[in-house]
Amino acid sequence: MMSEQTTKLIELINEGKTCNEICHILNISNKQLYNNLTILQNKGFHYRRKYYSNGAIKYEPITSVRMLDDVYTSNEKSIITSPDELELKVLLISDLHYGNKFERSDLVDRAFNYCIKNDIHIIFLCGDMIDGTITHAEQYISNVYEQIEHFVKDYHFDKNILTFSVGGNHDETGLRKSGQNIIEILRNYRHDIIISNYNNFFINIKNDQIQLFHNTHKGKLIKSKSSIILHGHSHKYSCEQEKSKILHIYVPALSDLNFNQPIPTAIQMILQFDKGYIYDVYLNQIYFGDNDYILNEVKFNLLRGRHIEIPNTLNEEKERKEIFDDYTKESTIDDSKKLVKKARKIKSNREI
Repeated sequence: MMSEQTTKLIELINEGKTCNEICHILNISNKQLYNNLTILQNKGFHYRRKYYSNGAIKYEPITSVRMLDDVYTSNEKSIITSPDELELKVLLISDLHYGNKFERSDLVDRAFNYCIKNDIHIIFLCGDMIDGTITHAEQYISNVYEQIEHFVKDYHFDKNILTFSVGGNHDETGLRKSGQNIIEILRNYRHDIIISNYNNFFINIKNDQIQLFHNTHKGKLIKSKSSIILHGHSHKYSCEQEKSKILHIYVPALSDLNFNQPIPTAIQMILQFDKGYIYDVYLNQIYFGDNDYILNEVKFNLLRGRHIEIPNTLNEEKERKEIFDDYTKESTIDDSKKLVKKARKIKSNREI
């Protein structure tokens, strides 16, 4: 028999509440929600996650084999935007190598603080979250599972920021050497970190696509429809644009494993859209010193001269008015019955 909280959790998911709304109504932490959903999954309840440009997550019951395949076999995810959202700001980081003595988790914290200050809700992490079983320097955590545990626990968490990542060659060593799959662990315990595959990961935004790529054992860059390809692994920042307008961005390491660059940095990327496609891209290289310093700026145009079709814009939803704005932190599972009744009343009024 299910507990009252579990029953209420399923109700709230079916009503389309976001992750943060569910946590607020049930008075639980995000970590507790992730654990509860893992327990539900073990009982046969499977949910597909929808990701939004404001950092929100919604859970959608899986009711078909196609939806199940989308969760467990697809290496594509979508970021849902609103129709009037014509600009998206994201932060690019790479090659963190948690477990290596040159790891800089303090700079990861700084990166998150930068996101909070600058209204950024999306981070693209281009691989090598952990140092794995191969290393270019001394490791202070040599066991792969302990490295993954360290990343799960200590990679910065903010309830309004999502990290989309691709598995790199160092991440892959856990799978190849000892059967430890960081993707599955993150899927269960860090819903804010989205990773579907090693080597290549595709992210749909409106009608366009961005590809995250990191070298792996016997892996290669998959040719795709992506207009921007973000490369990890090089530990050095550079950009190049093909005649076809495809933009390649080599994302620098946010660690002190700086073989090819003097200092660890991150990249702020601003995407501007026209008719559902990425039009202009603005890149700022950022150094987190005693202050946040912009080292250089560059702009690329992706639409002029590019062959595209203009169908209806995809991956959009109209923003709905939040009905739980007046909920206090003292809300509990007992008074959530009143909140659910309020939600149903508003829904029925809208249908009328």
